[in-house]
Amino acid sequence: MSEHVNPRVLPTLRIVMAALLGLSWQYGHWGPVLSLMLIPLVVMDGTRCHPTIRYRYGIALAYYLSGSHGLIEGSASFFGPGHVPMGIALWLASSALLAAGWAFADSAWKVIAVLVVDALPPLGLFDWLSPLASAGVLFPGASWVGLLMLLTGVYLLVRWMTQGLPMDLKWRHVCTDTLGFLAGMALMLNVFTAVNPAVVPKGWTGMNLHLGPITGNVMADMARNQEWISQTQAKAGHAKVVLLPETLTTWWAGNAAEIQAAVPKGRTWLVGASVPVGPALLADGIEAVHGTGGVGVEGKGNGAKAEESRLLFVSPFPVPVSMWHPWYRGHGYVRADGVGYEAGWWEPAHEVDGVRAWASICYDQLLPWVWMEGVAQEPQVVLLTNNEWWARGTGIPEIQRATSWAWVRLMGAPVVEAENA
Repeated sequence: MSEHVNPRVLPTLRIVMAALLGLSWQYGHWGPVLSLMLIPLVVMDGTRCHPTIRYRYGIALAYYLSGSHGLIEGSASFFGPGHVPMGIALWLASSALLAAGWAFADSAWKVIAVLVVDALPPLGLFDWLSPLASAGVLFPGASWVGLLMLLTGVYLLVRWMTQGLPMDLKWRHVCTDTLGFLAGMALMLNVFTAVNPAVVPKGWTGMNLHLGPITGNVMADMARNQEWISQTQAKAGHAKVVLLPETLTTWWAGNAAEIQAAVPKGRTWLVGASVPVGPALLADGIEAVHGTGGVGVEGKGNGAKAEESRLLFVSPFPVPVSMWHPWYRGHGYVRADGVGYEAGWWEPAHEVDGVRAWASICYDQLLPWVWMEGVAQEPQVVLLTNNEWWARGTGIPEIQRATSWAWVRLMGAPVVEAENA
């Protein structure tokens, strides 16, 4: 470095660049596209004025703090303005924990370890903004092979940056040939995907609604049910399978019967619902309701009559603190009683109308480990259900969409999406 350059300038510039990378997740698909740039920013050598561990930690911390700042406003919207301090605490704690591993990422294998450890529980329970999502950008449709190709490329590039190429001429050629092969595969897969885009199964559609949350007022919620049922009947047309947004209703017997009666004969509605599964415990799931009175789908029953509906999908990990909170139990089935949601942990694919489908429910769409469950099962269609009324103006929905786009692209499957704004 020239003696005329302030040694603090480059580290500061890299911290600013990392913060911009975090913010890019809120603007279209730029987050997954650019997220890999975090790795060279972190592993580049620091200066004597910025000890390596602190420098690397600062880079990663800037990335996560800037990208997840919507937690503050999101907490205030969901819980109320008085919960801003809790939102700040969640924002700072999650960013600090996710950045911690990067402080020690001074070699290729440590970078790979950080990517994997951050993506899997327990850190994976809040690992937004994972650079692993870039596998879908580079290797669309390649499934698990694409993820392995990404990790191989990252390993070789970081080793090149930190240690240089192997001195042995043979291994130097192996490294450069492997990187060239990965680049060629990325180009070929992107061209193939552009020419042969995934197509949604014929007769499948998703409903976008603007209902806001369940109110807790019995009469108001009955009217709300009638409103979304009427909208679905009017807009779904002749669709055979209709996907509806997350937590659209609570699956009481009366609501279930009302919806069952509304589904046209021969059609299947996949209804996002809070489903009672135990004392003071709900599942954030998708109920499959078939219009003929038969099931028409594979799935595990929830205690209702088999011919009425099936609880087909359960969220592996509902929103922590607000929905998933096993550290205390309530005593009823409404929010005032402190009811909690169970974590399903594993989301199996199921056959719906002859098509192998896999669902990602709201918060799950931010988490790499949940997406890896879907990648492993290679579904023919991916169902995305969202409930975004609480996150308006926070950037969280944009991060969710960018993450979903990248992982679905890696899977190579078409998407049916339903959102309640």
